[in-house]
Amino acid sequence: MGLVLQRLPRPDYIQCRDVCPTWRDIIDSSSVAPHHLLPWLLLDSKHLFFIKDGCLVSDHRKISTLVKPRCVGSIEGWLIMHEYVKKSRYFLNPITGARVILPSSKCIEKEKVVASSVPTRGEHCYVVSLNLLSGRLAFCRPTDQSWTPIEAFEPETENALDFRDVEIVEGKLYAATSSALEFLMVFDINLNGGVPSYTAERVVMHYPSDGGIKLDYKMYFRTWYLVTEGFQVLKLEHCDSDGGARWEEIVDLGSRILFVSMLNNKCISCERGLGGTNDKALERNCIYFAFDWHSTETSPIVDFGVFSLTKRSVKPLSCPINHLSRELNQIVWFTPNPW
Repeated sequence: MGLVLQRLPRPDYIQCRDVCPTWRDIIDSSSVAPHHLLPWLLLDSKHLFFIKDGCLVSDHRKISTLVKPRCVGSIEGWLIMHEYVKKSRYFLNPITGARVILPSSKCIEKEKVVASSVPTRGEHCYVVSLNLLSGRLAFCRPTDQSWTPIEAFEPETENALDFRDVEIVEGKLYAATSSALEFLMVFDINLNGGVPSYTAERVVMHYPSDGGIKLDYKMYFRTWYLVTEGFQVLKLEHCDSDGGARWEEIVDLGSRILFVSMLNNKCISCERGLGGTNDKALERNCIYFAFDWHSTETSPIVDFGVFSLTKRSVKPLSCPINHLSRELNQIVWFTPNPW
């Protein structure tokens, strides 16, 4: 049965779990088929797309309906949603419809939310909300009654730092300001005991003797279309015991593939993440990107593509764009998982 499961397309693989209790136990106790680790895209409240033969193809299976809530993040098979009117946030599994409610608080229209793990891990799971308008952070556990603010200040001016992006890596929260090439804030979230707390560390970058890495960010505005020209990949390397670190440019991802969007990023290894007949179209050492740019002419502008670090070039990623609505829930990558 394991050999059969590895050859099934994702929709059939998921539905096998519903055949009977015996099949459910076999699937739950076995390793996930490698090609089922590939991310999908949630584009709006009605459409899910998956990668097939190098294209995004619409998934017509019946899933839980996402009508008014706005997607602000994802973790594995779970989406993180918020309802602006009801001022509520929650995890949602769009395959099963399962929900895990987060503490209520003031919700804003523009935010990014990241999670340390899936919500079913209980006390080991915490989420962090980034207010993209004010640059402020807050965190909580699903079991908490309220959110805990996270604050950090400039050493010289004592002004509160204005954060622009966040990610959770190996349990630590990395927060970047517009000066991310010069320093990062790293937070250790303490979930032990009754009241959650955190400690902060400022990681300062040391540049190489040749003057450092010179980044050239270019966004071209053609008519009313924003076009992604390319990417530069940097790796954070700790180099001393005093908290110093440096950015090292990466020109070869090896067997890995990056999936990036405004709200989340994923890294999949070709060795364990690609298999089956449809995976040959996915190139190694590439970055799959999906952005929803907003302009004054039309809203939003959807920019899909694949950037090859080997060829240093971008090619378009085909998508049934005529199916897109004008009011996207914001684009996120996630890996559907029925459990």
